[in-house]
Formats: sequence, C-alpha cells, structure tokens
Amino acid sequence: MKIRFVKAYKSYAVGDADVFPEAEAKALIGIGLAEEMPAEKPALKGEKAVAAK
Repeated sequence: MKIRFVKAYKSYAVGDADVFPEAEAKALIGIGLAEEMPAEKPALKGEKAVAAK
C-alpha cells in the first residue's frame, strides 16, 4: 500500500511517499503518521497531452 507521511517518522520527512506492507501501512495511518495515497489510474488517450499544456 502506498502512503504519504504527514509527520516525520524515522528516516521519512513530511511529504515523503513509500510502499509498505498493508498491515504496517494501516498501523501508520491509524496512529496519524501517514495517509493513504489514491491508486494511480492509467491515462486515457490524449489525457497526458492535455495535462502537459
């Protein structure tokens, strides 16, 4: 599960993102150190070109 840190934790600064095993990620989210990042969606044809402009 990919998470983003909202508070500094060990070697992670605020805003850092990393992939953790689901149990560990849920524990970090539960104690308020991190938030779950939304799953990445594949871009539709032409979507990247429009976003780049």
